[in-house]
Amino acid sequence: MYAGDVADTDFMARSAEAFVAAAGGVDLVFANAGVGIANRVLEGESREIAWLINVNVVGVTNTVVPFVPHMVKQGSGVLCAVGSMAGHQPLPGRAAYSASKRCVETFMSALRMDLHGTGVHAMTLCPGFVETALTEGQAGMMFVIDVPEAVRYMVGAIESRKNTYTFPWQMNLLKEVMARVPEPVIRRLAPPARAKSSS
Repeated sequence: MYAGDVADTDFMARSAEAFVAAAGGVDLVFANAGVGIANRVLEGESREIAWLINVNVVGVTNTVVPFVPHMVKQGSGVLCAVGSMAGHQPLPGRAAYSASKRCVETFMSALRMDLHGTGVHAMTLCPGFVETALTEGQAGMMFVIDVPEAVRYMVGAIESRKNTYTFPWQMNLLKEVMARVPEPVIRRLAPPARAKSSS
């Protein structure tokens, strides 16, 4: 186990090297670190936004990229990052979070194209609301699933080597609907912004 900060690029690179040396290879890299913040944009608060971007975006690249040469050399493996339903559609009160998750999805999609023909697959999982400490106490959550159900969705997607996979199915359908809904409707129907920051 390598305990540290995913936003620390040097630490993450050293940890990846140490893991590969100890294990002799790597089959799956799963970038799941993430934080949510209270909406204080209208107050001019940007410190927590920087923290969120460092964890949610830089943390993902720090996690997956150091393993790329090892996986390409062995000709196999899956690089998987956790995005969010919020990455498909910007939401009021979640400007930084939505942007960070969209960035993750874009990065992993481009990385997948870079890896074409190597035997290595890059993908993004985009869950809806899952009952965890990060979502505890949030209002307005729809189609909530528990952790075991979320794990079943994720394992199936990884084994099938999906590209960008949104779950549960209700959220995948909602994604398609929201892409066609005018902004005033999204403003009215979006869940309330977070009242506190959490990791």
